[in-house]
Amino acid sequence: MAIDSHMHINSIVLNDEKKYIDLINNNSAIESVINVGLDLKSSKESINISELNPKFYSSVGIHPLYIESQNLEVLYDLADNPRVVALGEIGLDNTKNNFNEQKKYLIKQIIIANELHLPIIIHSNNCNKQVIDIFKGYVKPKYGCVFHCFQPDLEDLKYLVSNGYYISFAGRITYKTAKKSIEVAKIVPNDLFLIETDSPYISPEPLRGETNETSNIKYIINKLAEVRQSSYKEVEEITNKNAKRLFRKMN
Repeated sequence: MAIDSHMHINSIVLNDEKKYIDLINNNSAIESVINVGLDLKSSKESINISELNPKFYSSVGIHPLYIESQNLEVLYDLADNPRVVALGEIGLDNTKNNFNEQKKYLIKQIIIANELHLPIIIHSNNCNKQVIDIFKGYVKPKYGCVFHCFQPDLEDLKYLVSNGYYISFAGRITYKTAKKSIEVAKIVPNDLFLIETDSPYISPEPLRGETNETSNIKYIINKLAEVRQSSYKEVEEITNKNAKRLFRKMN
């Protein structure tokens, strides 16, 4: 059974949330999922879902594209819930012209995660080096970190791996254009990579353009097994073990 380390069951893209929750609950190939918050509203909804569905865990946080009018102090109370395994997704995104504000939110949320002994889930849209600069110059995550849907760069990878941070692979690893991601997938250490769907986004081949479901994690596992010259079962077992090491409250 696989662990989907990053998905969004309460996304507005899914117009029948209960249907997709039931699909996961009834799928014997899925051990558990981490339902990731994007702002306070979705974080609270994620907790509610995880309290009612044992396969679901939550992360809470303010995504860099949703920082307007968000009270970060609320995260202390939300993250205290036993079903919350991380702060995220948090990070930087270069598609909006409020970079200084994004940095303030990221720094504060890393501090909150450190105070609560939680790992962080990083969103980094063409900003790996800027996130790393924050780690170097302001505050580092003390209890683990994963760059979700990692945008491949071997120099960035070297820094992340040397600090024990995790790399997560999603549907893009299956694309014909994913040459750099495949290069990363070949060399990332066994104990530092995760798998995710980012459902309902980034559907893998051969389902591009369709709504992505957690069941599609099998395509990502298959591709990583091929690239790493391993078996499906080995990739599944390694990434499950890694997820439980990083997200300690899942154990």
